[in-house]
Amino acid sequence: MDPGEEALSSTDDVDKLKSYLVSIQGKITDLEKSKTLKRKVSRHNSSILLSAQLTKDTVEQKNQEIDDLTEMMMRCLENADVEDFIGLCAKCKENIIGHENGCKALGALYHVNCFVCQKCRDPLVKKPFYHTDGLTYCEKDYLDTLEKCDVCEEHIKERILRAVDKQYHPECFKCTDCTNCLDGVPFTLDATNNVLCVQCYNKKFAYTCASCSKLIVSEDGAETYRIIAMDKDFHVACYKCEVCDSKFTNDEGQGCYPHEDRLLCHTHYKEAVAQ
Repeated sequence: MDPGEEALSSTDDVDKLKSYLVSIQGKITDLEKSKTLKRKVSRHNSSILLSAQLTKDTVEQKNQEIDDLTEMMMRCLENADVEDFIGLCAKCKENIIGHENGCKALGALYHVNCFVCQKCRDPLVKKPFYHTDGLTYCEKDYLDTLEKCDVCEEHIKERILRAVDKQYHPECFKCTDCTNCLDGVPFTLDATNNVLCVQCYNKKFAYTCASCSKLIVSEDGAETYRIIAMDKDFHVACYKCEVCDSKFTNDEGQGCYPHEDRLLCHTHYKEAVAQ
């Protein structure tokens, strides 16, 4: 946001005009240097730079800027002796006569009635204003161009966070359960599209291992599996004989042999049945 510029004062108008002309001459010099650099690059036949910087439209635009600034400087010099001449308006290109009719903003001079909001057309002198994409807005109309946070419904003036087809202030994007901020943090959705951090999602929906009583969840983002036996859930590492800790496999005689709600290997299964 830029503060509204003050109307020009009547003191030192000549010095201001000289300074203004010097700034115009400086811009012309910079543009000429830019053209010279482009010509040098062109001689070296740098196709990459030519395609990126030296397009026909770019050169024509620079030429037009030089022509406009030169014309502005000449007109300022022609009108330097005009009483109360302040300079040329950057918008309408007409003379600004009288300090009360001019203002300085964005490094240029304007008629008070030319420096207005793009939307409501209200004058912006001595008012806060925003300049974006080459357009100038009063504070109210600028805010109306911004998106609103899906949570607090306030305008998002700075960084915007987009997630699940919505927009948020980063600090407003939180886990539905624990309310921790999820900016830059992994998250997921439940069946009703509530946003949850991974920890809260696991607490609500992850399966619990019947052997170690811990949640069966992914570690370090790696894929995880669960084994279902006797209508219970197990970690792969916990799927083993409850007597000797031998892990079950698909090999013959190495599988799981349930007995009285216990997971047993073939050897201990035979012993349990024999008792």
